[in-house]
Amino acid sequence: MCRPQRQEHTINCATTNCISIEEKVLERILLIRLSSLGDIVLTTPAIRAVRSHYPNAYIAMLVAQQSADVLLENPHLNEIIQFNRLAKDTGEMIRILRILRQKQFALTLDFQRKFRTELLMYLSGASERVGKGKLCTIRVPHSEEKHATERYFDVLHAAGIPAEDRQLEMHLSDAERTQARDAFENAGIKEQRLKVGLFPGAGWKLREWMPERFASIGDKLVQNYNAQVIVFGGPNEIELVANVCGLMQEQVYHFAGTLRIRELAAYIEKCNLFLTNDTGPMHIASAVGTPTVALFGPGNHIRFQPLGEMHTTIRHDVPCNPCKQFTDRCKDNICMKKITVDEVWTTICRLLE
Repeated sequence: MCRPQRQEHTINCATTNCISIEEKVLERILLIRLSSLGDIVLTTPAIRAVRSHYPNAYIAMLVAQQSADVLLENPHLNEIIQFNRLAKDTGEMIRILRILRQKQFALTLDFQRKFRTELLMYLSGASERVGKGKLCTIRVPHSEEKHATERYFDVLHAAGIPAEDRQLEMHLSDAERTQARDAFENAGIKEQRLKVGLFPGAGWKLREWMPERFASIGDKLVQNYNAQVIVFGGPNEIELVANVCGLMQEQVYHFAGTLRIRELAAYIEKCNLFLTNDTGPMHIASAVGTPTVALFGPGNHIRFQPLGEMHTTIRHDVPCNPCKQFTDRCKDNICMKKITVDEVWTTICRLLE
């Protein structure tokens, strides 16, 4: 997927803190992150920082095919190269390697920091490779527990690229915003009234707050604020969304299983508030500027909570937090059960008032 090419010039890495990359031509830069939706959104501050430092370079990003749409319309990228993570054979690796070698990247930055991505950098022929392992020309050691955006900044700083602004971003087109407006109008959702989005799903069942508690919050929003409650969900969450809506006593609107990533982003942008579990759409809400209440249980809130004064994280300390990712050993899900309707409601009232 190619974007119109920027005019290319010779770029010198001339910053005073550029420790390991000598002054040289860096016209073609590759960024790599092959993980899930939320992880890609979290790279957007780093993408912006690379463009700011190299305004005339050709910058491409290698991303998972399943999450690539997040980066469409991003003005800081010249090209998005899609990798099919679900491919079971070596054919996909060979295809990607051919593309990377043809592009002749000079500098590669590995935000994934896994052996597979390190190997891709090495075999691409790039002279400067910033990442974790022995195949990198600049190795970035494991850092202390910090937010994911700062971990990506560690990679940039090692390459002499300054980065401070951690604001996420997702660039929507006028057409996408118009489509969202029309969809809300067709559903009977009024522009001038308060709109609150709920996202009861998550990529991991143990991250899900209880459906009846989402429903209780939805009813309170209608009864106390005359809010329009809109429940969202992905293709695997249609039944869950129907359950939440069925448990509500008040009127509710829902969009589940039919929205593509960018449609969901445009719909969330139109909401005045977003209540969500720890999942990809939480990061999308932050990126489009919608105030967010994030419910964290087994996930690592230090690394992944939304940042900024308009967002609030609700969680409770338990001895087993954070869990090993995607484990199924937990039998009581105590970390999510400890989050009560009352404390979520108090937080929402504070934000709305």
